[in-house]
Amino acid sequence: MTDYLFLYGTLRKRYDLKLKDKVKKGWKYVGQAKIGAALYDIGKYPGAVKDRSGKEVIGDVFQVHDPANVFRVLDAYEGNEFVRKKGKVRMRKGGELNAWIYWYEPDPAGKAPIRHKDYLNYLKNKSIH
Repeated sequence: MTDYLFLYGTLRKRYDLKLKDKVKKGWKYVGQAKIGAALYDIGKYPGAVKDRSGKEVIGDVFQVHDPANVFRVLDAYEGNEFVRKKGKVRMRKGGELNAWIYWYEPDPAGKAPIRHKDYLNYLKNKSIH
């Protein structure tokens, strides 16, 4: 069975993070997708919380070839605030996949909601203002 991983924050394809060098041989970029979630600014990274009200979060999907290494590295990076669970992602090019998603676990009350669906666009606009 193939493992897929949906990433919406600092692990995205266009975000420069040295940690990704440790897993680059263990995954392959598949394309953009979205999930039903609300996005929050946690500080140096975002947190997605499941949301059924129609809010969406855009991210990148990777096919994971070496799940033991990739998830060991990423689970440690995500820490205790996030839990990795499988969920449905809607691919931009059409269709759905069942992918691993890192959900933000603490109550996001008091955290700034990110109204942009895309964390990378949010960062660009944030640096302009």
